[in-house]
Amino acid sequence: MDLMLPFRVLVSPLKTFGQLAQRSSAKGLVTLAVLILVITTAAQYATATRIFLTVDGQPTSFIATGSFANWFTNILASTGFSIILYWLIFASGIALVGRFFGGREVKLRNSLVILAYLLSVLVVLYAVRAVTYLALPPITFATGSWPPVEQADIDAALSSMSQNWGPLLVYQFGSYFTFVSFVWLVLLGVVAVKAMRDISWTKASLVSVIGFMIAVFLFGLP
Repeated sequence: MDLMLPFRVLVSPLKTFGQLAQRSSAKGLVTLAVLILVITTAAQYATATRIFLTVDGQPTSFIATGSFANWFTNILASTGFSIILYWLIFASGIALVGRFFGGREVKLRNSLVILAYLLSVLVVLYAVRAVTYLALPPITFATGSWPPVEQADIDAALSSMSQNWGPLLVYQFGSYFTFVSFVWLVLLGVVAVKAMRDISWTKASLVSVIGFMIAVFLFGLP
């Protein structure tokens, strides 16, 4: 089923991208969009549950404060926009760089649709982040608002996270998995380029790596 494409890309990328190269389908992007929305929501909520603020001298869960709803809405909108922008930059970079390496011609629209399935990796990444944050102990920060605004409060918050979470294996695993996820993303990009343009693995690797570097240079990591 086309709606299962995000899962098939992760489980069987060679076969799935080969089929997409023959007949691109945007139906699976509906599933992907829903998954990204649900998982990123869960990840951000999990983050908020680990944050306690000092309100009137008492530790108070960030979720129970009046500023939580506004923060939650803004962070979800910002994350969603960042993911879309990242996809456009990464996919466009791959599509444009791929033209210099020859192979089969692919319409830009088809390239953007096929390469959108690379975002399936982000579903796994944010799911792991959600579980990681839930496994961390909560921290009570000295500030009464979140995120902190004053530089002193920002430095204090970062210091608290480093001291309380930094030594924990689960926190370190989350950091390492982020790196692994982006390697995975680039490798899937190699498979996608190979399937779309029918060029050598070496050329496909160069296209994917360059496209990723362009996205990181212009935008950073999502």
